[in-house]
Amino acid sequence: MRIEEMTAEDWKDVVGNDPVIILPWGATEAHASHLPLSSDTLQPQYIADRIAESLDNVLVAPAVPYGNHSSTKNMPGTISLTFDNLRALAVNILEEFIRQGAKRFVVISGHAGSAHLTALSEACKTVVQRNDAKIMFFTDYDIAERHPGCADLEGDGHAGMLETSRVMAIRPDLVREDRPVGRYVSQGYMIVRDASICFPVGMAGDTARASAEFGQEVNGYIVDAVIEMIENDL
Repeated sequence: MRIEEMTAEDWKDVVGNDPVIILPWGATEAHASHLPLSSDTLQPQYIADRIAESLDNVLVAPAVPYGNHSSTKNMPGTISLTFDNLRALAVNILEEFIRQGAKRFVVISGHAGSAHLTALSEACKTVVQRNDAKIMFFTDYDIAERHPGCADLEGDGHAGMLETSRVMAIRPDLVREDRPVGRYVSQGYMIVRDASICFPVGMAGDTARASAEFGQEVNGYIVDAVIEMIENDL
């Protein structure tokens, strides 16, 4: 059940059952010419909804559609929070749920930028240290990349074959027909002013290989893995 669709009385009735709250954390970010700006939000939202359908006593919090970005920050459509603001926002949201009686959380990030993940990780640690709460935090791509079908995807990354497949399985109506091919261009140890030069075409991988079937397979793999994690650890 999505929390945003509940009434205040609904919340009052269920929070006493110590529900697991899944918080999908997304982004508004450029994903080349073929994927929507909401790609990083659509994916964890889908995973959260499927888990809530499969497990009792699981609620899905409203997805947060903003994150921290570096290599895509100057691309059209990317909206980036500062590191400190992202961390503070995550702490604020989680502690508000705790104030309202929740104690168990799964934070799933659809965006896998290193600074973004560090900010969210630090936020989760702060909340656990200050409150009586359990928090599980990860990016769904940590799990997706363990799928056997991803073993030969060297060079695949942002808006690439894997991500395109996943979005095709979730919202095919938002995926454009063009299938770009691109790569990540390392700048070595150089500090660059505009990191978007690392993605000359805004993505990395061969999207001609993408398919909704593969995306659905990977999405299902993630759902099953997270269900097992929740049952074992929360």
